[in-house]
Amino acid sequence: MTKISSKLASRLDAIACDVFDGELGAGVAAALVVDGEVVWFKGLGYSDLESRRVPDQFTTSRVASITKTFTATAIMQLRDAGLLELEDPLVLHVPEFAAARALAGTIEGVTIKRLLTHHSGLSTEPPLPTWAKPEFPDRERILDALPDAEVVISQDSQWKYSNFAFGLLGEVIYRLSGRAYIEYVESEILDPLGLAHTSFEVRQVESGRMATGYQPALEPEGGLVPAPYAHLRGLTPAGQLHSNVHDLARWIAFHTGALGSNVLDSCTLDEMHRPVYVKPDWSWGQALGWRAIRRGDRVYLNHGGGIHGYSSEILFNKPSRVGAITLANVWPPPTRNSAGAGLLDAALDELGAVRGEAKAASAAPQLPPEIEGYLGRYFAQPAMAVELTQTESRLALEPAGSDPYQLHAPCGLAVRRVGDVMEIRVVDGRGAGERLDFQFGIDGEATGFVLGGFLYEKTA
Repeated sequence: MTKISSKLASRLDAIACDVFDGELGAGVAAALVVDGEVVWFKGLGYSDLESRRVPDQFTTSRVASITKTFTATAIMQLRDAGLLELEDPLVLHVPEFAAARALAGTIEGVTIKRLLTHHSGLSTEPPLPTWAKPEFPDRERILDALPDAEVVISQDSQWKYSNFAFGLLGEVIYRLSGRAYIEYVESEILDPLGLAHTSFEVRQVESGRMATGYQPALEPEGGLVPAPYAHLRGLTPAGQLHSNVHDLARWIAFHTGALGSNVLDSCTLDEMHRPVYVKPDWSWGQALGWRAIRRGDRVYLNHGGGIHGYSSEILFNKPSRVGAITLANVWPPPTRNSAGAGLLDAALDELGAVRGEAKAASAAPQLPPEIEGYLGRYFAQPAMAVELTQTESRLALEPAGSDPYQLHAPCGLAVRRVGDVMEIRVVDGRGAGERLDFQFGIDGEATGFVLGGFLYEKTA
């Protein structure tokens, strides 16, 4: 297990105490996660004001819209199983949606991918009572109300958050899997990942573990009062889950690749985390179910949540496999700034470079001994000098020489056996996925290779 320095622990303590100053009196559970392990934890305030319980790693909260990352994962499972495509129009799987009205854009433009990324143009909520009462409709009422549903802005014109979108994605999961949404997520995601403390029903939470949710009282009384509890019912896929720091650390571990599983393969996880839309200044992006924020040279994948009595946020930096969690039993949250981002910033200031190098080294495959005969300098016209190098079991093409012009370098290379033949392919950059077609002299030594139509001849 990774240990952090006392200096870093003190800095994290200070950040947590500074951001959550305790004025509201509710509780906050804050954690730093490395390789799926909680390496620092701070419980502040009270998870229940009457009993004065201090939150711990197993204190359960409603995590609200973090549920959407589970729904997105389920959709990607169905895509990988060949049951849908991300470009599919919603009406292909939920034909009743054809009755909805397009005030802008089109009904057919409401695709699975746009629903996942909040770019479908769909209204935020279904055309039924929701937050005001609070009372949420079941899936049958949502389907019956589809003739009153509206696409209110053109697809891709701007980011527009939609709980309604994720409720409909839950319907897609139900129809394609043949199982109720909750049953599917429990059996295909929660159980395989060992998320034993994560549930859709409050009655499933272990006795004495549920934090009491609070909200600010109306003036002039001030202070906090217990918040109402409302099941999201037909909007369950948008925000119904309950969880704790322990399980969310495992969720981060799964998404960073620190927790091996067959829930999704690594390529699909990478696809989920890749921004589909970005702001013009590249400070923020929307991926498949996740958001991406840029802080300097670092990118954090994140999702927050807010529901009556509870606020939550999880973030992670994938290259380093470091994440942060904050759970508060009050909504609106006790801070407008992202406490988790501050915790991650502080942690990666100390751990970032080391964690990135450690991951790259641990993930590197063992290369066959004959690869040595392929190493060396190669040159392609008009002026591209590269070097095929091996360092710490990593194979790569690196720029060589003084001319900066390159098409294919730098890039990583992967080696695999195809029968008796050793095959080398590019893993990133312009040539990603393409094979280096080697040429050999009469002595069997490599004399060059063709990549992307260019002949690279060996010079040394």
